[in-house]
Amino acid sequence: MTSSAKSDKKSTALRYGLYFLIPLLTMLAIFIIQQMFPFGKHTLLTYDLNEQYVDFYAFYRDTLLHHPSQFFYSFTNGLGGETVGLWAYYLLSPFNLILLLTPGKWLPVGIMIMTLVKFSFAGYAICYFLDHVFPSKRTRMFLPMVAVVYPLMGWTLANQFNVMWLDVLILMPFVLYGIEKLIDTDQLLYFAIFVGLTLLINFYMGYMVCVFACLYFIWAAVRKWNGWRSFGKRAGKFAFGGILGAASVGFLLFPAYYDIVHSKGQYMMQSLPVKIEYAPWKMLSKFVMGALNDNQVQNGLPNLFIGSAIVIGFILYFLAKKIPWREKLAAGLVTLFLAASLCWSPLDLFWHLFQYPVFYPYRFSFVVGIWMVILAVRGIVQIGKPNWMQLTVAAFLPLSCLMIMALNLQKFNFLNTAKVIGTTVFFCLIMIALSIALLTPLKTKKQLTVKLIAVLAVTILSIIEMGANAQLTMKVFQWTSEKDYAAFTSSLDKNVAWIQKHAAKNEFYRIGKTYQRTENDSLQAGYNGISNFSSTQRANVTHLMRELGQPTFTGKVNYTKGTPLTDALFDLQYFLSPVNQYNNLTGNNVTPASSYRPDISYYTPVHKRGDVATYSNPLAMGLGFAANRKVLQPLSTSPTDTTANQDAVLNAITGKNQQFFNKVGYSIEAVNCHLEGGANGILVTDDKQQPSSYTVIIKNTNNLPYYLQMDSNILWNANITVNGNSLPGVGNIYQPALVNVAANIANTTVKIQINPTNGKDVALNNFYVYQLNLDKLQKSVYKVKENQMNLLHLGKLKLTGTVNVPSSQDILMTTIPYSKGWHVKVDGEKVKSQKALGAFLAVPMSPGKHLVKFSFWPPLLNLGIIVSLFAWTMIYLIFKKEY
Repeated sequence: MTSSAKSDKKSTALRYGLYFLIPLLTMLAIFIIQQMFPFGKHTLLTYDLNEQYVDFYAFYRDTLLHHPSQFFYSFTNGLGGETVGLWAYYLLSPFNLILLLTPGKWLPVGIMIMTLVKFSFAGYAICYFLDHVFPSKRTRMFLPMVAVVYPLMGWTLANQFNVMWLDVLILMPFVLYGIEKLIDTDQLLYFAIFVGLTLLINFYMGYMVCVFACLYFIWAAVRKWNGWRSFGKRAGKFAFGGILGAASVGFLLFPAYYDIVHSKGQYMMQSLPVKIEYAPWKMLSKFVMGALNDNQVQNGLPNLFIGSAIVIGFILYFLAKKIPWREKLAAGLVTLFLAASLCWSPLDLFWHLFQYPVFYPYRFSFVVGIWMVILAVRGIVQIGKPNWMQLTVAAFLPLSCLMIMALNLQKFNFLNTAKVIGTTVFFCLIMIALSIALLTPLKTKKQLTVKLIAVLAVTILSIIEMGANAQLTMKVFQWTSEKDYAAFTSSLDKNVAWIQKHAAKNEFYRIGKTYQRTENDSLQAGYNGISNFSSTQRANVTHLMRELGQPTFTGKVNYTKGTPLTDALFDLQYFLSPVNQYNNLTGNNVTPASSYRPDISYYTPVHKRGDVATYSNPLAMGLGFAANRKVLQPLSTSPTDTTANQDAVLNAITGKNQQFFNKVGYSIEAVNCHLEGGANGILVTDDKQQPSSYTVIIKNTNNLPYYLQMDSNILWNANITVNGNSLPGVGNIYQPALVNVAANIANTTVKIQINPTNGKDVALNNFYVYQLNLDKLQKSVYKVKENQMNLLHLGKLKLTGTVNVPSSQDILMTTIPYSKGWHVKVDGEKVKSQKALGAFLAVPMSPGKHLVKFSFWPPLLNLGIIVSLFAWTMIYLIFKKEY
């Protein structure tokens, strides 16, 4: 290698090192300013990163380090469920390996490091792409600027807590580079491989990349136009390469498809709404710095901030005379398609696989960012020495938009005068610096110096601009403290460890709690739980839980309104609860209250550690038991009577018709309010400027548990106290909830006070007080337990047990969520499983004692493996041909 070649190689390495470091150091500075642990008290845990992903990452560590079979299935995933979809949706980024180095309380630090590294590689990837697609000295001059504006664009900052999405910023430039190579050389392998990698690492974002790749291919093919015949040939190779790439990861996509179809896919739009979602001009507001607040995160406009230099370059692209009109026309059509996607519902839904996002709208808007970056760099390169008219247009259009924003601030609650002025100042400074850089020729050394200073100014100003936007964005988020996270996880881990140590061998059990950090605590601590929050939560299980009065939402079950009946049904053999639940309701970072359950006082206390007691539930019915054939029939449920639904479930199992919950009377005290329409009418505040209260009084209680049935209108529009103690928030209730207000306290008076919020009218729909007949419940449950399945082997994917089936109950019902992935053998013979209660795995049996074996294998995995093997064979043959 010559000295010149060595020098070039060293120079290239330094340049790419710079592209990597600029976004890393910029975001590291922001994290330090935001006092992220270990530089302060905060963590990056906010929104779904706090409520879901951090627990998934704990599950990731447990799977890779201890239980690899959890890649397929885990009983820590809610009541139990396939996990291939979970991995495909959340956990296959190679950067997740960083988390293996950060256990326990250090997990949030690992997430921060991983996030920084992703920002860095995104800067590296886009610069690699542009350096190879538009190679020139001018391109290289502006790549340090691109290295910061691309990874720190508005979409990234607004979605940084959706960490698994960030990989798309790294992979997408390589997919697009594969298209360039395909067009230039007719070689499709590079493109196919990166399509496969993108779908493997995150199939959801990968789908969006594939859609954008089609648009990019059209533009790139027009840019390098060589006639219709050539276009047709290239299009064929492009389509084949995309299909080949997707097929190469069929081993993941096929079982993930099955998993998603039976979970998130159940909420797919049944009809296609056609509407303009908002006034299109309003999307211009998102090019202003700091254009974000909590409402925007949840259900706002697309996040489009991309920096002033890119906006200027984007306009110059369409003004550059060296760029052919055909190419500009193609670029204009792609831009119009993307703009329409940002505001027209059919295209918006198309990008999101025909499901409106739950929070984080316009998730595909990152493609607008890379599109603008590509056109901007090409525009800056091809504009040459711009004339004053071109520069005037490039300045006038953005400044006019900023003026419109300034005049309409009242329409955007996420903007203020300071943000608009700040954006304007940065735009003007960058416009001046960029103009000098473009106008200055390279005839003398002095001119070269001026040009380099101007380019450096553009880069530095862009770093400051993007950093300022990042800082404004980060201020929107509420961060979980490192102390709270560490205290909770440490305490829960130790209490769960005690149960796991003392539980009998081959004993299956689930653990319930009256406190929680998130619905995914079971994934974090590695125990069999019941609550769950993920896009792969089984829809039929969610539906049943809703009918039993539990708070649910799309992809979410929060078991906070259980009763001894549902505890028994779901085999909640152990319960963790603060020693004094009343005292815990005021707030505690170690045991944050999620429910009030005095009825667990009927269970047996078996352990105490600190302020947390462990209870053993003698009513837990086990994972499987003999049940009546009624469990196979559609369950007759009521949308207004949760107690009737719970009765119906147990009666279906026993084959009897018993009522376990009975209504009881109560007296009331009304202060500054009255009822209109009877006991279940509207509670109206008389003087809305004064506080009001409606108190339900239950006198002369016995030792039985009491429940107040309430629907969401009460829970959302009033504050509720029991004997002066506020109850924890209940979440999303679609079915009336049963709130446990008393248990095990004979001869006392219970006062339940409803305080309307700000004088709001409160509808007391389905408002009743119930008493649970504990003796009747115990007799029924113990009768079921007589024919409980006795487990001989308890594995992660295989279960073996014996069960004695009486003639009147010839169904082995389990509380394993139904899936075609479960295969059952009874006495060595394969049998077809069925659904019990519309949600659980059940097996018809003849009377007598039987040996039952359950084994799990993900549906469609074998087909996916076959498709992948075929695709890999094709890739090998193509590799031999092309290389």
